[in-house]
Amino acid sequence: MNALDSRHPRGVLDLAPDPAQALRRVTGRDATLSSQAREALRQAAAAVGFGTDGGRLLYAHRNWVVRLSHATAASSVIAKIHEPGTSWEAVHRQVDVATWLRRNDVMTARPAGGGRPLATTTGLFVTFAEDLGDGGPVSPDQLGRLLAALHALPLPTHLALPALDPATDPLARIGRVPENVLASADRCWLREYVTAAAEQLRTTPCGSDVLLHGDLNTFNTIASPAGPALIDFENVARGPAAYDLAFQAWRWHGFGEDPDDYQRFCSSYGADVTTLRQGAPYRVLVQFRAAIGVLIALEAAAHDRAWAVEAGYRMECLRAHAMRPLSYPWNWQTRPALTSEPGGRSTSITPATPPDGAAGA
Repeated sequence: MNALDSRHPRGVLDLAPDPAQALRRVTGRDATLSSQAREALRQAAAAVGFGTDGGRLLYAHRNWVVRLSHATAASSVIAKIHEPGTSWEAVHRQVDVATWLRRNDVMTARPAGGGRPLATTTGLFVTFAEDLGDGGPVSPDQLGRLLAALHALPLPTHLALPALDPATDPLARIGRVPENVLASADRCWLREYVTAAAEQLRTTPCGSDVLLHGDLNTFNTIASPAGPALIDFENVARGPAAYDLAFQAWRWHGFGEDPDDYQRFCSSYGADVTTLRQGAPYRVLVQFRAAIGVLIALEAAAHDRAWAVEAGYRMECLRAHAMRPLSYPWNWQTRPALTSEPGGRSTSITPATPPDGAAGA
């Protein structure tokens, strides 16, 4: 793992957001490529002979994703500059998983640029993959079939997948939220909430281990010309299928998305996580989804105060639900409120009266 030589001709990199591809980010920050990430991309692209002229920034949050439209004379590629602190092992695992999935007929972006991660003198790692186009997210039934195919594969023991650990990342993120965004009492409560959920998970039978995607949001799928595809394997792990399935149920329960879409997903996958084992695994696993949803809004509010009302509402839902199960959906918003005044967000919270064994998350 040698650092790349930085003595390559500097390519011109136009990083204006691509109007044909909406930036898939969750904060109100302007989408930019840091000077460190820009230099890492320059070094990595030069090392494998990819051009950077006309590069377009597609995503800017924890990582940076750039389309190199003229990487070669024949094709474009997607570059991913991994966030600071990402380990070499974690980056290499993402590439190895993608390679293995393509060999086993699960559609994903094939690694490019020699099929290996590249280390740079900036300390950041860069990977390249084929460009699957701008097809947008897959449909619910396509996602169900795609996920069923992923979970049906034998566990790839040679990839040394980590065991599912849904608590470590949110606990670390709780500690990084600025004090002016998350009050001390709320920080302590949120930390205790995640820790208690982790303890519950250890004592709740959730099923045998499968290969988990680990971050099954719709923006990690693409309706590519070659078929529905999964992308981004940063959180890949081995664990119960219910963990991946909980993502889709939470889109309905947390954000009020179309319940018919959820039913189509369940029909295609062949199971409904909210009823598996009387819903016990879901009631535990969804606590992590809800906590991360709160954190996403808090992190966004640290950079854009328009998110403060939504972050407060999400925290209120979580606190109220911990005391008495609430009716779904909670109707969390994916865009910040137009006003940061207390009256700018409806905070109607309805206690649930579920049948035995059917309480929510």
